[in-house]
Amino acid sequence: MDPLLILLFVVLFSLSAFFSGTELALMSLATHKIDSLVKEGRFGAKSLKKVREDSDKLLITILIGNNLVNTFTASLATTIAISIARNSGMGLTEATAVGISTGVITFLLLLFGEIIPKSIAIKNATSIALFVAPIYKVLIYVLYPLILIIGFIVKIFSKKGHVETMSEEEIESFIDMGRDKGGIDDDEHEKIKSILDFDDTTVEEVMTPRVKIDALDIDTTIQEAMDFYLSHTHSRIPVFTGTIDKIDYYVTGRDIIRELSYGNKDKKLSEIKLKKVLKVPLTQSIQKLFETLQGAHRTMSIIIDEYGGVSGLVTMEDIIEQVFGEIRDETDKESEEFIKNGKNSFIVQSDVLIEEVLYKFDLDLEHIGLDEKEFDGETISYVITHILEGFPSNGEVITFDVKREEDSQDIEEILTFKILDIDNAKIGKIDVTISKKEILD
Repeated sequence: MDPLLILLFVVLFSLSAFFSGTELALMSLATHKIDSLVKEGRFGAKSLKKVREDSDKLLITILIGNNLVNTFTASLATTIAISIARNSGMGLTEATAVGISTGVITFLLLLFGEIIPKSIAIKNATSIALFVAPIYKVLIYVLYPLILIIGFIVKIFSKKGHVETMSEEEIESFIDMGRDKGGIDDDEHEKIKSILDFDDTTVEEVMTPRVKIDALDIDTTIQEAMDFYLSHTHSRIPVFTGTIDKIDYYVTGRDIIRELSYGNKDKKLSEIKLKKVLKVPLTQSIQKLFETLQGAHRTMSIIIDEYGGVSGLVTMEDIIEQVFGEIRDETDKESEEFIKNGKNSFIVQSDVLIEEVLYKFDLDLEHIGLDEKEFDGETISYVITHILEGFPSNGEVITFDVKREEDSQDIEEILTFKILDIDNAKIGKIDVTISKKEILD
C-alpha cells in the first residue's frame, strides 16, 4: 500500500480521536469548575469559558469535524477496497471487498476514534479542555457561516419552552458525592443540606415550645419587668393577658429601661405602649417566616395551633441557627441535658425527649409500659404530668416497673423520676435512676 495512504489514514484516525475525545472533555466540565479555572488564570481558561457560553455552536463544530473525518475515512477505505478487488487477482468481488473494509474501518473507528480517546479524556478532562479550547475558538470562527445554517435548521425542529433543570434530589446527590469524595467537609455538607431543606422545614420543628416561653403578664409592673429582664436577658419579651394562650404584644428591654428612667416603676405594662406580635401557623415554612419577618422588620413571632392557641415562639436567630448551627453570645448559658449522678442515675432537664432519657438506660417506651403512639416524641415533663394527671410537687417521685431480658435472664427493675426543682410553675431538673428489683426464675 502507498505510504501516503497509510499516513493519510493515521491523520484521519487521529482527527476522529481528537473530535471524539475533546467533545467529552469540553462538555463534561461544570460551569463552576470553568469559572474557578478562569479565576486561577489557567492557560486556555478564558477560551474555554467563551466556547462553552454557547455550547450549541461548540457541539455543532465538533459534530461537523467528526462526521467529515469519519465520512472521508470510510470513503477512502471503500475506494481502496474496490481498487484491491480489481487489481489483486485474488478473485474478490467489489461487494465483498467493500464489506470487509467497512467492517474493519468500523472496528478501528470504534476502538481508536471513540473508546480509547474518550477513556483518556474522562481521566484528563480539565487539562485536555484547557489545551483544545483555543483551537475550537478558531474553528468556530472559521466554520461560523455553516454553524449558523445548521443551528437555524436545528431550532426549527427542536422543541421550544421547557428546559430540563436539575431537581433538588439530584443536587443533594451531588452534595453527598462531594462529601464522600472529600471535596466538601461534614460541616459544609450539613449547612448546604439545611439551605436546601429551608422551604421544607416548618416553624414547628424549630420553635421554642409553649412550656418554655418566658413571658410577662400584662399586669406586671415596670420594676417587676425590669427584674425579669435582667434575669432572663431576652431583648424582647412576650406579654400575655390572663393566660399564656393569649399573647398579643411584646415589650423590649429598651421600653422597660425608658419607663424606669421616667420614674414609672409602679406603672403596669398595660399602661404603656406595647408592640403587636406577629402570629403564624404551625405549618408555615421557616423560609416563608424568614421573608415575613424581614418584610415586617421583626425578629420574633408567636406560633399558633389550629385552635388559635399558642404553640411556641420562633425568633430570627432560631431560623438562622437552623442553617448555620447554634449561635452563642455572652448571654447564653451552657446547660447540660444529662449530668451523670452515679452509676445508674442522671440529672435530666425536663424538656428532654422521653426516648432520649430511656436510651441512656437501654430502654424503650414498651419497657416501662407506655404506649409508643401516645408518647413518641414527647418530653419527660409531659410524661410526668400525664401520668400524675396534674402538676407535680417539688421532690415528688414517679416510679415505673421495668421488665426486660438480660443474659438470658428476666430482669425486673424500677425506674424512678424525682422532681428536683420547680421554677415559675415549670418543672426544672429531674433525677432519673434505675435500680434492680429482683431476678425472676
